[in-house]
Amino acid sequence: MNMPKPFKADKSEQKVPPGHVIPELWDAHIHLFPERLMGAIYRYFSANYRWRLPFPAATTALLKHLRDDGVKRAFVLAYVHKPGLSSQVNRWLASLVAEQPWLVPFGAAHPEDPELSSVLSEALDRYRFAGIKLHCLVQQISPDDERLFPIYEALAERSRALVIHASNFPLPDPRHLGLSRLARVLKRFPTLQVAVAHLGLNELPLTRELLQQYCGLYLDTAFVFQNNSLVPPHEEIIHLMMDFPGRILYGSDFPFILEQPANGIERIMGFNLPLPFYHKLFYQNASDFLRRLTITAR
Repeated sequence: MNMPKPFKADKSEQKVPPGHVIPELWDAHIHLFPERLMGAIYRYFSANYRWRLPFPAATTALLKHLRDDGVKRAFVLAYVHKPGLSSQVNRWLASLVAEQPWLVPFGAAHPEDPELSSVLSEALDRYRFAGIKLHCLVQQISPDDERLFPIYEALAERSRALVIHASNFPLPDPRHLGLSRLARVLKRFPTLQVAVAHLGLNELPLTRELLQQYCGLYLDTAFVFQNNSLVPPHEEIIHLMMDFPGRILYGSDFPFILEQPANGIERIMGFNLPLPFYHKLFYQNASDFLRRLTITAR
């Protein structure tokens, strides 16, 4: 990947010293699933995208990899590709986080789930998940589809968060994706706290507008810097991050990435941004994100 020229920030800002290690690392975008389902997802990536993911599908091995990389806490994002699976996945996730309290769960929901209200109540009330993850590409539904409104209402009522794949990155889908569709959701549910995956690429001008309008909107960096076959618009991204330093969450998309998470961290550190920004990106912003929610501290 071609690295950008160093960003010319205020010279009075403290830069990252050589060999500096971020004191705390949180990953706000990882995926774990029951191993049978994870194996099926791996096979799908291989058959459809010719991706050979370099990580084992076993949950124990994936958790060890994250811990060995120094991850202190991680947002675990579950989703389902068809109705009727959400409760099963959420029960598995609840059992996992009970054993691994450093994991922050975001449950699965599908708009066509039988008894959707029960699925949401189980995830948000019984298990006290931090929120719900929607993947509009996988679930083949637009963010502003009214079938999703009960999910948004449940989250807003409980002050929980939505993590959503809604932009045309890394794979475009004009039928379902696009931040203009998410903008309509935010206009209807202005208090909803939302983390948009993949920095809102490839729609950064609109992403910037939405960040200005909605204080509960965040972005994560998942997949953007973890694949050297993609060259995102670095200078535009850097300016966005520096203009909204408290609204960007570090996320890797582990294990659905083709390189080690550390490679992405190295690329981000290579931007040579002010040291306080990196502390926000890799830890403080995710902590603040959780503090805004009405969940019991884990």
